[in-house]
Amino acid sequence: MPGRWFTAASERRNKAHYAGGVFLRRLMSTATRNGPRASGLCRSMGFMSIERSPALFSPLLLTAARGFGHLVREVDSHGFKGDIHALRHKNSASTQRYVAEALASEENIIFCGAYHTGKMTILKAIGEVCEKKGKKVVYVSADSKRACRIDGMLLHHFLGLRYFGKNELPSQDQLEGALGRHARLCESTYASCVPSLATADVFIFDAVDQVAPTILTSIDRVCRDLRGRLREPFGGLRVFAAADFWHLPVHPSSDTGGYVYQLDNWDELFPRQRLLEKIHGQARRLTSLVNKAYFGLLTPGDIEELEARSATRGLTVEKEDESRGVEDADGSDGDDDEEDGASNESSCGSGRRHSKHESNNNNDKRKEGGSLFAGHVASLPPQKLISNVEAIVKFTSRFPKQPAIRVLPPRFRTLKRTEIGNYIVSMLLQSSLLSSFSLVDSLNLDVGSSVHLLLGAPASFGVPPGTVGEVLQVKEHVLVVHFPSVHRTVEVPRMRVSVYHSFYPEVRYEIQQFPLFPRQSISPLNILNYQHAYNVEIDCHRLADTNDLGNILARMRSFDDFSIQRTQDFVRLDGMIHEPTRIYYQRISNRPLSSAAEQWCRNCKSYVPTNEFYSHWNECIRQVRWCSECNTRIPLERLEPHQEKHQIVLCLDCGRAVEWRRWEGHRLTCSAMMREVSPENEFLPLRTRQLALELGLDKRDLHTMRTFSRSLLPKSRKHCSGGSV
Repeated sequence: MPGRWFTAASERRNKAHYAGGVFLRRLMSTATRNGPRASGLCRSMGFMSIERSPALFSPLLLTAARGFGHLVREVDSHGFKGDIHALRHKNSASTQRYVAEALASEENIIFCGAYHTGKMTILKAIGEVCEKKGKKVVYVSADSKRACRIDGMLLHHFLGLRYFGKNELPSQDQLEGALGRHARLCESTYASCVPSLATADVFIFDAVDQVAPTILTSIDRVCRDLRGRLREPFGGLRVFAAADFWHLPVHPSSDTGGYVYQLDNWDELFPRQRLLEKIHGQARRLTSLVNKAYFGLLTPGDIEELEARSATRGLTVEKEDESRGVEDADGSDGDDDEEDGASNESSCGSGRRHSKHESNNNNDKRKEGGSLFAGHVASLPPQKLISNVEAIVKFTSRFPKQPAIRVLPPRFRTLKRTEIGNYIVSMLLQSSLLSSFSLVDSLNLDVGSSVHLLLGAPASFGVPPGTVGEVLQVKEHVLVVHFPSVHRTVEVPRMRVSVYHSFYPEVRYEIQQFPLFPRQSISPLNILNYQHAYNVEIDCHRLADTNDLGNILARMRSFDDFSIQRTQDFVRLDGMIHEPTRIYYQRISNRPLSSAAEQWCRNCKSYVPTNEFYSHWNECIRQVRWCSECNTRIPLERLEPHQEKHQIVLCLDCGRAVEWRRWEGHRLTCSAMMREVSPENEFLPLRTRQLALELGLDKRDLHTMRTFSRSLLPKSRKHCSGGSV
């Protein structure tokens, strides 16, 4: 009987969702066809003032509030109740100050800052205020994780584009044509099932740092054309954006130009640009060192302090850090967290108090050091970082022991036969990937494996995210894990997340996976891609990309969460600070570059007076580039053909790597010829030799090569020693 009752209840729930979806689809279709006759009904449902109540944020009422359909992501209560949104401080005082400041002006604004500075929380709070005023708000992000947390859709789904790689973008005209066709399709065929650039009133745009400049330019031009306001940015569409330009995929040899914030009309698109520097839930002194690491201002004294305080696990924390840490965890003014670091600590405060009463050693260390998190990790050794290559090998096992479970809906083929079916199914499929919910696709956990919790859970679970534990028992759908820092042994079930469209609730894509991360796979890349990787030993020789030091330290709550070594070796390397982003952030925050009379321009390799540097930089990156092979300036319009001359090719006959500009000379003088066409060459078939002789071919015509990466060449002693011989 219990099984039958559960089945019947599930069927009734699905029928209710289906009925609601049919009702909304018919309502929106009627509004589209009849126009003024249905405006009263749509106004009563779609533009009424909504109070903050848990019952009002169901998929049906959210659809009515926004005026169009949207994606719904639900966590099944029968599995792990992970918090996939984690935006709990939208009503805090500091967040509301930013909201009031943004809405008081009619100009577009973009919030910039590092991880955990509250950008997403501010955007979500702005969107909810606009929804209460009856405006149609669309939430869009270029990152799948952030699109899930902000309860929005991916950018390429919103624009009607397939996902493009870095080198696959079409031309500007093709992009504008595709965006315009999709916007007209949303108004006609899709009938308010999805939002578009023409129907939205407010555009909440997250993760602008991952958007190509050509796409942002196309959005601006198409909006001006669709809305008929050619002189206004985005055609009068109100845009609130956020970006973390420290997280750009850059490396030491990256170009100094071509970034989205270097567009000619960037200041016109976003007249107001705000830099957020406060990292919430983090000790104040650590935040100061993180900002210095981002801007390349770490002194030898700062590096010594960073390594010493992290090595002692925070036992010498100052009193101001103690008061700051407690303030952030208690939910005061600093609680407009972008992530859920401090809030999760406060939500699991009962577990901490239990641990405090049972462990006198941890209590003494908290009193001595004043660190909020010392009791959690004092008895656990830090996990050493591995390289990104090793982590990729461990993550790509052919036969994982705990693979993710994907449940496809039985009716998705029926939906694909409709006019909007292919579009909806593709959007659901790409929005239901494991990475969108910060879960690991494949796990290989055995008894004794060390893991940490990836997502926050209700306070009754008693284990905050990031807590390190040991697997005691492995079952098919449950893992028994002991967390010694909170003195709890719990059963961790699989987390079940369903993704569906509010108009088609009968078509659901479901994924299931354990919310755990294997500690032996912690690398710099995994720290940036997955949340709450604490209690780690950071070896700066393992850091690979630009801004890695600042990005990793920004994810730590206090000095107790990490230990770091060989920082000086990383800091002194050239290109470890992204110069274009540093200059842009200092410009929008109205800070001088330095107190020196002259500044070094990395683009043209010359000294420029400090008071003229910003204007020089803007002109310089639009006109020239520096060629490190020729040690000369190259005009920007001639850069691409010039770089082709320095391309490395590999001679398949002698095995030598040759620059393309020297290939003709090598082709005529290569001595290790294995394919010479002559009657004496027994390696070629007789008929081939006869045809080659008849056609007049010789060894120079058969000489072959292939493209070769310069990074595979042997490095000189100068490069291996970091620039000093």
